Amino acid sequence: MTHVLLQAAETAHHGKDLPFAPFWYGVITLAIAFVLLGILWSFRSSLALDPVEHHHDDLDGGAPDGRPGSHH
Repeated sequence: MTHVLLQAAETAHHGKDLPFAPFWYGVITLAIAFVLLGILWSFRSSLALDPVEHHHDDLDGGAPDGRPGSHH
């Protein structure tokens, strides 16, 4: 009886064979991660920290009361 249960347990755990070795799944995953990191790195200096361009050589003094400041 024990032999039959052990044999059934062994056959129940056998799944489909992988198309290639499990090692290659990790290699492919790391390659995809590095490609995505490279894409992210290519945009490293494209962030506009101050999207409104300020010109400090304007004729007026900035704010309506003459204080320097934003022109919004």
